[in-house]
Amino acid sequence: MLMKLLITLYPILIFTVIAIFFNFFRIRKHLPLNVPDVVTFFLIFGLHYFSHQVTHVSILPYYLLLISAMALILLLLDLFYYREFRAKKFLYFFWRATFFITLLLYICMVFIIFTS
Repeated sequence: MLMKLLITLYPILIFTVIAIFFNFFRIRKHLPLNVPDVVTFFLIFGLHYFSHQVTHVSILPYYLLLISAMALILLLLDLFYYREFRAKKFLYFFWRATFFITLLLYICMVFIIFTS
């Protein structure tokens, strides 16, 4: 039960701690980083760790396959639709999409854990 509570509260705690850290050290004034940019790393770690703790199988390889497929699709869309590729724009959009996919997978994992 404690593990389920920790799995549920982990993203909220990470968001809160990193937002306080960013405000306390005024990181946004010095670096072009936002809270979701940093939280993504912690969510990926949480996705791997908690899926391994609960099911003894890591979801990380499947997640990396999904993110790689998304990167390939985004690259092909840039090349065929816009007829140009700008790395900065691509990386910015890719990292934000990675954040949303990671958060969605984490929420799905929490629902699956609580329903089983």
